[in-house]
Amino acid sequence: MSSLDLSDNILPVFVTPVVNYLWPNSDDLNAELRDYILECEKSEKGLNKSVVGGWHSELDMLARDAAPIAQLRERLWLFTQALLKQFSQPGENFNFRIEGWGNVLRHGQYHSMHAHPNATWSGCYYVNGNDDVEDQPFSGRFELIDPRPAASLNYAESSNLYGRFLLNPNPGQMIVFPSWMQHQVHPYFGEGERITVAFNVLL
Repeated sequence: MSSLDLSDNILPVFVTPVVNYLWPNSDDLNAELRDYILECEKSEKGLNKSVVGGWHSELDMLARDAAPIAQLRERLWLFTQALLKQFSQPGENFNFRIEGWGNVLRHGQYHSMHAHPNATWSGCYYVNGNDDVEDQPFSGRFELIDPRPAASLNYAESSNLYGRFLLNPNPGQMIVFPSWMQHQVHPYFGEGERITVAFNVLL
């Protein structure tokens, strides 16, 4: 008997879409965002949400008039239009708004596991990368928590059934996922700051 090809027989049941997009030509924007967010950190108290030891801005950052924020807002608006088109029924249109906030982590700081209630999509734009740290393989890594309780029992890391999704981000990278998904950022042990802009899409 010849070998079987099952590629046309796989049913994508209960698939959770996650969008991973790397924005091109982002160096100048990221430098301006870094300077702006660090200045905000100095002058604003921020919010005490999922962040442990780091800084979390107010939720109005994407509504501000600063030039790098306006450029990022334009990117997110363009991306969200494409995202909703991809996952909508034909002919269906949505009104939406986007809220966002800046995050800064330094040595030993992290985001505890959480989700984003009352939103539809959530995401994170990485202003800078996450360098590998010797003896700290999880340093600063973003993790999506598999919503299937039993998936954590599978330790086959080389299999597509493995129940962990870990991201070691690069500057200009953006990860977007359904807002109900729990996620976390592992303690950061790199040098300098780990700077991101997180956001929600609300329909």
